[in-house]
Amino acid sequence: MTLKKSTIEIAEPSKTPELQYQRQLAPIEITDIYPSDQGSADLTTIGSGRNGKDYAIKKISDGNGMIPVTEFFCYELARKVNIATPEFDILLLPDDELAFGSVWEGGVHKISGINTIVDILNDGAINGVEIKAIDKFFGKVYAFDLFINNVDRHFGNFLFRQSYNNTYIALAFDYSRAWLEIDFKGTQALDKLCNTQVIINHIKNYKKFNRKQSEETLIALGEIESSTVAQILSEVPNEWISTHQRDEVIKWWGSQEFIDRLQILKTEINNVLV
Repeated sequence: MTLKKSTIEIAEPSKTPELQYQRQLAPIEITDIYPSDQGSADLTTIGSGRNGKDYAIKKISDGNGMIPVTEFFCYELARKVNIATPEFDILLLPDDELAFGSVWEGGVHKISGINTIVDILNDGAINGVEIKAIDKFFGKVYAFDLFINNVDRHFGNFLFRQSYNNTYIALAFDYSRAWLEIDFKGTQALDKLCNTQVIINHIKNYKKFNRKQSEETLIALGEIESSTVAQILSEVPNEWISTHQRDEVIKWWGSQEFIDRLQILKTEINNVLV
């Protein structure tokens, strides 16, 4: 990859026809770095950008080396199926490393204790203020997490942003233990002991799970073209993913193996007791 000032040039991405173009992306220069005080094993670094925004930073040195590309891909894919996420950017760190950055959200409510969780699950509200369509949101996110094989969804990676007419909207973030970081073809997220399954059981027990939204989300994911996936991956810095890995994902997308796995996930959702 060639880096000139603050512009990423995506080098020749692949021989795949859908990727026969280049796109210029401008990384955000990080001016100050701080150790994370969030108590998360997957978030070690916070940074301030030259644009005045603060970021939760994910680097190649985190986890198994695939967290930045996994975060980028999952944020982009979530938007394709209308799941709200924080804003994000590619970052240029002081040592010239490129990292993924999720914008540190202001004016949001983050779940920080059991009382807040109970209020949300009981009432669909925070301090008496309604969260818009919380059951539909949880339904969407559960299907999405199964699809991207996210084994670590928990209440700490939901945010609630104040919105129009004195309501909250929900956002999902943190995909550090999913997709290429874990196994993009796998079904580990179906393991009843993983955090994703533990949390959905709580949500279902409080009748805040919308099965129809889960089903529709899987259908929407299955309808995404491989060319769209290729476009997303073409925007990823070459340091984060090899040409072979890009091509493997694109070839798998829409294949019989992809279709069979999607059916397994649909069966799981249809068997959910609500």
